[in-house]
Amino acid sequence: MVQYIANSLLTVFSMDLDYFFQVAPVAKDILSILIAAGWALLMGNLVFQAVRSMVSGLGFEGEDPKLLFTRTFVFAFLLLASQQICEIGLNISAQIIQMLQIPSSVTVTIPDESNFNIGASWLLIIIVGFVVMWQFVKLCFEVAERYVVTAVLVLMAPLAFGLGGSKSTEDIFKGWCRMFGSMCLLMATNVMFVKMLLSVLSYYPSGLDVLPWMVLVVTIVKVAKKADSILARIGLNPAMTGDPLGRGFPGAMTMMVVRSLVSNAAHTIGRNG
Repeated sequence: MVQYIANSLLTVFSMDLDYFFQVAPVAKDILSILIAAGWALLMGNLVFQAVRSMVSGLGFEGEDPKLLFTRTFVFAFLLLASQQICEIGLNISAQIIQMLQIPSSVTVTIPDESNFNIGASWLLIIIVGFVVMWQFVKLCFEVAERYVVTAVLVLMAPLAFGLGGSKSTEDIFKGWCRMFGSMCLLMATNVMFVKMLLSVLSYYPSGLDVLPWMVLVVTIVKVAKKADSILARIGLNPAMTGDPLGRGFPGAMTMMVVRSLVSNAAHTIGRNG
């Protein structure tokens, strides 16, 4: 079941937004509306800042008209090419993802009853399998959420370029640039964690090695889910994703499995002694 889910969701890990526009065709209409709104913001901001400059003698702070019209002229061209600029950023991330080489298929191994020399080992197999599957599904949903955030940032690009025509609103444009670049880097980081997780899942643990194996699976997923916070700590500005709903139950089950394995291992070692 885990292997089937993994093979079905491999296409989510790419940076190609064609799939998003294919399954959500309304996004193209939304993009057309946002481009028109971006032009309205650019021209409206030009008029507003020009009026402030003309009444600067009354105590209002205004910008230099030459710089204002020059910035508006430059950002008008950038607004026209906003989607092409976003495509350049996505292509750079796609090249990095391609070099990381997303696997075409996934092989997942789960410990069987021969790994547990205890009674009711079938129950531990079911719990271990559920924990592994849940961790991988959580990571897939996290990656998919970041994929949608990146697509929304691309849709909002005309509005960001429309607000870059003056110094008063350039911070909004800079914030969009930082977040878009951070999300492109985060999508490439997701592939790195997914490859590490798939590599761990392809390893077949034996005996008590299943305990550190499970801990490593859960830890990789936890670190991958905190990648946005890690990037934020080093100065980038990725969108904070993730829903706390449902985190307690799998975590409690994982702790139950770990305690059960430790208890049974201690009992077996003591009996053998």
